Amino acid sequence: MFGAGKLTGRFWFRRTWTGKLVLLVEEEKPRWFSRKHLTKLRWRDARLLDLAEAPMRTLMTLERTYRAEYGSGPALQAAVPSLGRGAIATPIGRAASA
Repeated sequence: MFGAGKLTGRFWFRRTWTGKLVLLVEEEKPRWFSRKHLTKLRWRDARLLDLAEAPMRTLMTLERTYRAEYGSGPALQAAVPSLGRGAIATPIGRAASA
């Protein structure tokens, strides 16, 4: 439209009425009739090309580290303590009925 905005690197997620997650990015947009080149901050829905810009690299590294921790199934099994003799195993997330 009036000029390309620069991304600040801040992002947020919003949920639509249908339940989809939408990535929001913050950008500096030049004011319309500004002689001093003043900018204003505004939030907008992200486009695919926004993920390739340098300020959004922190989001991409966050995604990679989260997936590395989430996908490590065998490491989580090793962290569970072994049950002693006569102990009853209870599934996680359910209370033991007495």
